[in-house]
Amino acid sequence: MTSVRIITTEQSLGEVISKTFDLFGRDFVKYFAIFAIAEAVVGIATLLAYSVVQLPTVPTNPTDLSWLPGYLVASFELYGIIEISNLIVVPIAAGTAIKMAADAIEGNPVAFGMSVRFALSKLVRLWVVSFIVGVIVVLGFVALIVPGIILAIMFCLALPAVLLESTGVLGSLSRSRELVSHRWGKTFAVFLVLGLIILVISVVLGVVGGFFGSASSAVTDFLSALYEPLLPIALTVYFFSNQARTGPAPQTVQVPPRYWPAPQPGMKACTNCGTQLVASATFCSNCGAKQPA
Repeated sequence: MTSVRIITTEQSLGEVISKTFDLFGRDFVKYFAIFAIAEAVVGIATLLAYSVVQLPTVPTNPTDLSWLPGYLVASFELYGIIEISNLIVVPIAAGTAIKMAADAIEGNPVAFGMSVRFALSKLVRLWVVSFIVGVIVVLGFVALIVPGIILAIMFCLALPAVLLESTGVLGSLSRSRELVSHRWGKTFAVFLVLGLIILVISVVLGVVGGFFGSASSAVTDFLSALYEPLLPIALTVYFFSNQARTGPAPQTVQVPPRYWPAPQPGMKACTNCGTQLVASATFCSNCGAKQPA
């Protein structure tokens, strides 16, 4: 059956938001599952960090600062562990959501497991792009608010580019800038509207979580998986919208046919990367590509 792409022309602001919620609703369980898992992993890492690292007690005497060096070191260790867990897990969840949304937009089946494996296969690039964009945007906000906003708009489509067009790290930054060119105001409006929607939802869920007393923080973090997929889905919709406007990335390199060594008895070679797999394997354990039956 031939797949039919659901985004073939540039989308208006309203269409971007509408399609974002439409895609989210179609595969809500899958999107919720990946972010709920991510929140659970970060929550476990946070509990382990607090159990391993003990913050010194701050004395009531303000003139005694002997506690400060130890407190700063412990704080750095504690929040460093928590932040590292976020940096590891969140890009995987975002990459999985982008892949699932892209498959839906292109009219392909949305496979949860394959999308996770696809994100994992691009994990290093995801980490590097997320880190670079995060540092650039933070520096822009530290310098002045406006440069931070401009840089956030400029590189907002770097993650979909590095995932869906197989560009390199620097190529994804350049591709993002190309896609949002001449659409700076629209890009700002799309993510301002989406940000306000997410803010309202998060406030409501925060109130709901508050009814759980001492467990309110954990419950609120878990409930955040109800809205966290919206951003990567919107990035994907907006990526395809701008791709339809500007055209796909040019293919400048012709990849020659690849020939893999003959597999051993009872094995087969991955059709994408050549990794030796058991004959019954459905997906490649190395790159996540689906294998023919």
